[in-house]
Amino acid sequence: MLIGLPLLIGLAWAAPPPRRVAPTYEGPDLVEVNMLRTGEGGNRVFVQATLPDGEPGLFMLDTGAATSALSRETAERLGLEIDRNWGTLEGLGGNSPFHRATLPTLALGDAIVHDVEVAVGVRGVPEKAGEMPLDGILGNNVLSYFVAEFDYPSDTLALHRHGTYRMPRRSAPMLFEGGHILSTLEIDTPSHRSTVFTQIDTGASGLVLSGSTGAGMEGDATEGVEAVYGIGGSEILPPSVFMQKTRRIPVQSVTLGSRKVDEVPSARWLNFGSGPAVGPQGMRGLAGHELLAEWNAVFDYEGQAFVLRKSHRRARELNGHEVLLAQDIERFGDDPARALHRARLLLWTDEEEQARPLLERYLEVFPDSAEARVLLGQVLRHNGELDASWEMLRPLGAVELVEEEEIVAAVNTLILSGRPEEGLALADLALDSLTAAELDLDGALAEVFRADEDVAHRQTWSWVHVARADALLATGRLYEANEALLTAARMVENPDAHLLRRARVALARGDRYGAIADVRRLLELYPSAGQFLWYYSLLLEDAQDRQTFRADMEDAISRLHPEHRPLDFMVAAYSAIGDSDAAHDTMVAGMARDCSMTEWQPAVDNCFAWYHGLARADLDEALARVDAALADQGERPDYLDTKAVVHLVRGEIEQAHQAALAAARMSPEDLYMLWQADRIGQLLRDQRPQ
Repeated sequence: MLIGLPLLIGLAWAAPPPRRVAPTYEGPDLVEVNMLRTGEGGNRVFVQATLPDGEPGLFMLDTGAATSALSRETAERLGLEIDRNWGTLEGLGGNSPFHRATLPTLALGDAIVHDVEVAVGVRGVPEKAGEMPLDGILGNNVLSYFVAEFDYPSDTLALHRHGTYRMPRRSAPMLFEGGHILSTLEIDTPSHRSTVFTQIDTGASGLVLSGSTGAGMEGDATEGVEAVYGIGGSEILPPSVFMQKTRRIPVQSVTLGSRKVDEVPSARWLNFGSGPAVGPQGMRGLAGHELLAEWNAVFDYEGQAFVLRKSHRRARELNGHEVLLAQDIERFGDDPARALHRARLLLWTDEEEQARPLLERYLEVFPDSAEARVLLGQVLRHNGELDASWEMLRPLGAVELVEEEEIVAAVNTLILSGRPEEGLALADLALDSLTAAELDLDGALAEVFRADEDVAHRQTWSWVHVARADALLATGRLYEANEALLTAARMVENPDAHLLRRARVALARGDRYGAIADVRRLLELYPSAGQFLWYYSLLLEDAQDRQTFRADMEDAISRLHPEHRPLDFMVAAYSAIGDSDAAHDTMVAGMARDCSMTEWQPAVDNCFAWYHGLARADLDEALARVDAALADQGERPDYLDTKAVVHLVRGEIEQAHQAALAAARMSPEDLYMLWQADRIGQLLRDQRPQ
């Protein structure tokens, strides 16, 4: 199995009335604070700021945000007075009502800003950065107190008092109208040079153009659909809601802040047609952090100037998880109560060996901690200790498994262990608890946020019906399994929810056309999700099926930008319909794109084996290379899935089933892995004498 990279989406906010007088702060003329990242290669940057109660808070730095934001949990902890339904913020994800509060103080190092207005309860603001709890976003209503240097190579935020920093003569003009900062960019495409005026947005990724800003670049553009997330986007809505038609423009270079920036990702062009508008009204575009990443970006809010400079500080990259872990150890020493927090930070950085003893120690002191049991159970499962993993989960009640979002994994662990009736009993126990489960909303802000919490609560508990459907399927109660999935879809008010599971049940009932209909709908909703293409291809039986499938595949691919095409699963699809030439050509293109993204040899070997397995080519070398990757890394589900595919096309069905079953046992929450184990297991049963 080949794991794709997440699409990073930019943020945009509506502007408040312009400020007429440059703000002042309490503190020295120059303050330097660390910029933190979620990990190696992380692009967005974060800083710690001291909150009014003296505790450090973590904030994302976002020059695209006119107003700073604060999480509901932090506002509640600080006991802030909330002005309800103060206004609406606009972002790429849509509009979000927000509540207003005021922080009496906010300190960045020794610089103290007073009476900071913040938006509370904004949809689309994440609760965490990796596994670091995120207190909010620092926008221009705080950053404009300073001349701000975002020194990306050194991970340093340098804050200067206005009038104490000399901007270079070659600085570019910058418009700050009290909300956003805008500057001029020159964009070179293969056939055109354009000068555009757009926002500089450290919270955005890449380059986004909107409306007429992209005029003149039509000849270089492709059109396709992709998900557009951001501020204003509710996490409770299905991903299909965020699919938008965009244009993608290949960019050779961008000149901004008086510097030429090469190796720029393709620009995304929104609002080029007559459809519904995406993002704030009047948005010209966003120049995000990927354009700034090699520079010291300096924003002079009062002087209305912006420049990219070479960094003269020591180069470094600060992993925020490691920084917060070191701070926690220094502050709290050997306090066992901190072990769970430290384990979370370590697990994000893939340090399972260090996290495991911390979780074990925490459970010695707090044996009833459901979260610690679930995390340790996952560590054991990832390490292949499946019996020990289940023993870790077994003492938990059904409600705790639901609230820790582990009910599907727990039920499927029992199913994969040959105990489906026990899995069904556990799901039924959770279902009995569903009507008694009360919404846990305590504190001063409970009433303000009750509606959103209620929806999130229903989403969490809808997975009880999903887990029960998996168990009903495993015990042969197929009609009830389908009804359970329909109930789960009604709970989240999404008729397309759980379509792949519904297809799985339809296939078990012998309704191949029903399964095809469900998967076709998924392909229509998510054309870039290649696994749906593959599932569809596995359901074909005759020439008419293959003809319809090919038309559906070509329609889905035509709706995508070339760089978003799922080339690996396209290889599998072409192989399934017997088009070996298209499978080979797509394999070559896919390997050139995907296998060159890393120099880490196990990942390269797995990528080679994955593509060649799907293409049914060079299978001896493919098996040798995935075995080498597994020998280097130990058993991991994505590599085991690759091994299963290679064995399957070699005709070694028993070995394929062993690998697929091991992958599913390590990832019992992953429907893809469950389907693989199911289908290869059925092939094995069909092969054996009756």
